[in-house]
Amino acid sequence: MVGQTSTGGRSTDMVQNSRSPSILRKKLLRLADGLRERFGVPSRPRRANILDALVQTLLSQSTTDHNRNLAFNELKKQFPDWDAAAAATQGALARAVRSAGLGNQKAARVRSFLHWLRDEHGELSLEFLNEKSDTQAVELLTRHKGIGIKTAYVTLMWASDRDLFAVDVHIHRISGRLGLIGAKTTPEKAHSELGPFVPKGRAFELHVNMLAFGRTICKASSPKCRECDFRRMCPHYRELNRKNSNQVPEPKRTRDKLRQAPKN
Repeated sequence: MVGQTSTGGRSTDMVQNSRSPSILRKKLLRLADGLRERFGVPSRPRRANILDALVQTLLSQSTTDHNRNLAFNELKKQFPDWDAAAAATQGALARAVRSAGLGNQKAARVRSFLHWLRDEHGELSLEFLNEKSDTQAVELLTRHKGIGIKTAYVTLMWASDRDLFAVDVHIHRISGRLGLIGAKTTPEKAHSELGPFVPKGRAFELHVNMLAFGRTICKASSPKCRECDFRRMCPHYRELNRKNSNQVPEPKRTRDKLRQAPKN
């Protein structure tokens, strides 16, 4: 049949239909409601300094929240304001943020951005982004090396109270398992595929609760599928069950006969 290819007993048409706009919107609403029942509604922080939030998010790349906090606190200790940080050498910045890992790379990106911001806008502040649209703010940030769409979304979501749905490694994994995105959809592409269908006003809530879900239930390895509230809407779980059902153990009587068979 044209446009239909069997994959593991299911057609690509069926998989694509499961991600139609109406179904995707319903699935994300069900996911948001279910996670709210499990984890509650996370408290939203007060609007923060956007430049602080951006640097924290840059430092968080490829490390833990704990190490990021250590690095950011040390950076603020060594350099009391962003003008002092901009005037520092890359080596001095790298030593301050080394606990976050990739010190030289992160220091170079922070320093480059601070120099651009001062040269372009005359002061080391990003508060002017509050006057920009979501699209304008994201475009301005992502033009800089090391600032991808996830970093921009996280920064604006936390510091600027914007209803943006940031996709990190946990959210990307969960979305793939639930069939919300395609198997080849990158984390970057997932932002545009999921964002428009997230329940309005609940992007921050869904982001935080999916992080918690990914860290406790839908783990990268050994996910706790039996404890998952979304098994019925999860293609990954159905596929695991299908594989397990095909692995039928050999009957004990047959094994005994084989052991007793005479050797030639």
